[in-house]
Amino acid sequence: MAITTPTVPLFQARQIDPTAEQLAIQQSAERTLVIEANAGAAKTTTLALRMGQAWARGVAPERCLALTHTATACQALQAALRKVGVPAPVAQRFRIATFDAFCAEMLADQYEAPVPHHRHLEELRPFVWQAVQRVEDNEHERWREELLLPTLGDTGFVEEFLATSVWLKGTMKDELEREGGPASPEHAAAIGVGYTQLKVFLAYERIRRRELADEPLFRGPFDATYDLARRLHGGDTAASLPRWPRGVQAVLVDEMHDMNEAAFRVLRELLDTTQCTFCGVGDRDQVIYGAHGADAAFMGDAITAHTGRPVARLRLTPSHRFGKKLAAKAGRLAAKPYDSLAGHDTAVELRPYDDAAQCVDLVAQAAQQWRARPRARMAGFAVLLRHSNQSVGIENRLLADNVPYTVSGFDSYLLRPEVLLVRGLLAVATDNFDSVSEPRTRDKLMRALVFFCGARIVVAGREHESQQALLEDAIRSVTDNPLFLQNFFTHQIVANVEPAMQRRLRKALEVAREAGGQDTLPRLLQALQIDTVIREVFVSRQRREDALANLAGLCEAAKGFASARDYFLHLNRAEQRQRELRSTASLVLANIEDVKGLEFDHVVIPFLEQGVFPVPQAPYAQEKNTLYVGMTRARQQLTLLCHRAQPGAFLQPLGYAASA
Repeated sequence: MAITTPTVPLFQARQIDPTAEQLAIQQSAERTLVIEANAGAAKTTTLALRMGQAWARGVAPERCLALTHTATACQALQAALRKVGVPAPVAQRFRIATFDAFCAEMLADQYEAPVPHHRHLEELRPFVWQAVQRVEDNEHERWREELLLPTLGDTGFVEEFLATSVWLKGTMKDELEREGGPASPEHAAAIGVGYTQLKVFLAYERIRRRELADEPLFRGPFDATYDLARRLHGGDTAASLPRWPRGVQAVLVDEMHDMNEAAFRVLRELLDTTQCTFCGVGDRDQVIYGAHGADAAFMGDAITAHTGRPVARLRLTPSHRFGKKLAAKAGRLAAKPYDSLAGHDTAVELRPYDDAAQCVDLVAQAAQQWRARPRARMAGFAVLLRHSNQSVGIENRLLADNVPYTVSGFDSYLLRPEVLLVRGLLAVATDNFDSVSEPRTRDKLMRALVFFCGARIVVAGREHESQQALLEDAIRSVTDNPLFLQNFFTHQIVANVEPAMQRRLRKALEVAREAGGQDTLPRLLQALQIDTVIREVFVSRQRREDALANLAGLCEAAKGFASARDYFLHLNRAEQRQRELRSTASLVLANIEDVKGLEFDHVVIPFLEQGVFPVPQAPYAQEKNTLYVGMTRARQQLTLLCHRAQPGAFLQPLGYAASA
């Protein structure tokens, strides 16, 4: 009698015709599978095919767990399930979550009340300053001479600290390498952070975790992943977690190249404590979140080394997003095979410029040409930047051309602290804080005044209260009633700063109150001795350069106005207009890092220039990956703007001769 081999049901996709590579991944019987994929090669769609195949095999959707790194990626995977033909009621039953949301759910039963989740700098700022104060007040500090504590109101320090905090938590460097030893300057240097940042981090975590009792007072971005990973590293196990998915049969990870040590520690626990199959998909050339601890090594031998599971590997090579011309350029840059199955080609254009002004002109021309095309969507046009200060000239030009735009990954330069300092001085000089209509802008503007001037808030009868509490109270009062600004500036800022800063402020206000003159703003900054102020308040060289570049752009834009008063009112109207345009179809102005995973019809990448992009101080591989990510966001057209005389290091890898 003939023996028949049972056949495995095949999930039949709809709306798409899977490639041979996709079918191999969909049907693979390997227990642990890692997919090496190119950008635009339909990674998320292929994961959806594999999830559909699991369902066709009889795996209940509730027993599939798909983990991603962003909420946007979760939504994209849900959409991909419906796109490939999984019925909507079935697609909704699949467990799809970010690592952080999954970890928060796993820890939910450990606490009596839900843990508040703070996502914004404004919500986390008070806790950072509490940590700074705790470090400053510690009389037992052994290496006090090594501390460089910031001045209250230093938004730049808060941003840098929170970025360092995310990196320390993602890499788990302190937990893995200190091993109970002292948090010394030598240890800080060994793990790659400043001693001040490390001490503030440890104080911040004591506050956040209620003196290390693991009863979190709050969580910020990625803190749930860190909290669970830290517990697992400390010897806790999934056995203590009632919600742990012990019966899960399939675990999947999208954008696996974004995985860091904390996320990998959680994944290890899933692979060690269940009988699940695993499929992860990623592109090593898209590792640009080094600031979060992302490392392509977790796509390598790490799974086998830590879990003993053999790893099978398959590839996703051709692009579905862009055509063969762009695929060829991306392949040359990444030094790997690349093809395209897109039904359209993608135009790739290299345009030279001689200076920054001409580069801005080329960006504006491209935007106007796109705007004039029939049925072109402005939201499909993106200008992707390597540095946020590059937006200043472009924003000024777009405002002048009346081209609507939105920003992503950074604030509009109108809202950067050094620009808010100028806007604050002009508000005082014109006695017109009412025209700054947005409450959050008023809040930021007052913080900028306090920070740059180095003021200390003094209130009779409240000497025992912290500077942070006094500042927050003053900001609430002035934000609610703009008429209080003059009083606050005179009695709290001018009265409570160093004599040299008092003289600068009074001289700057005299200039600002003059009736006219197109050179008012440069003279105001000169009176303020802004170069000295910037050097005093910002430690980071890059941050100083950004601040001076932002102010230079401000002065350039002010040349078209008869007086500082007129320009002040123009800035307020421009900010108001920007807010109004957010809900309309607008050109996108973004950091490259912020659009990873997205796509646009036309992408412009300006300022390919020696000393600018690639950044000389950054690892070349990271800069190359950043350009690769930016280029591969384009669907129909990619425009690269390159300095004619100093094109930088990317021209040759892209296949262009120097004379191009």
